[in-house]
Amino acid sequence: HRDKKRDKEKVKEKEKAKEKERDQDKEKERNWDKEKERERDKERHRDKDKEKDQEKERHKDRERVRDKDRDRDRDKDREKNKEKEREKDREEVDQNKEKYDVMKEGEKDREKIKDKEGEKDRREKGDKEKEKDEKKEKKEQEREKERDDKKKKEKRSRTPPRSYSSSRRSRSSSR
Repeated sequence: HRDKKRDKEKVKEKEKAKEKERDQDKEKERNWDKEKERERDKERHRDKDKEKDQEKERHKDRERVRDKDRDRDRDKDREKNKEKEREKDREEVDQNKEKYDVMKEGEKDREKIKDKEGEKDRREKGDKEKEKDEKKEKKEQEREKERDDKKKKEKRSRTPPRSYSSSRRSRSSSR
């Protein structure tokens, strides 16, 4: 009876040992699964981090490209603006030159007209002056003639008639 009891206890112990072993195996398996899961998670995180890093790099690359494009566009715009400024300056210079040429031509035309008018005026003035001069000369001549005539009359009235010989003598002494 004791043997039976002992055998039963042994069987129970063996079963307990087996169950314990099974529990340990299950625990190990669970731990192993957890470890595997942790490894997978780590791998996933590493992949995610890599992706994030790659995305950051791509973003940086895009930024660089965008900056380069922006700089290139800005440079192009500056060049265009400079070219526009140069063109404006050229046009302004051309316009000023045209205005200057037109003014010069206008001045030349005015001078020609003035010269023509001046010639006419001079001719007219010359004619008028000649007429005036002629009139003055005539008046002068008339006055002189009148003076001479008056002097002659006065001489005649003052001096009595002389004899021929005396008048001859006075003439020779005056020479």
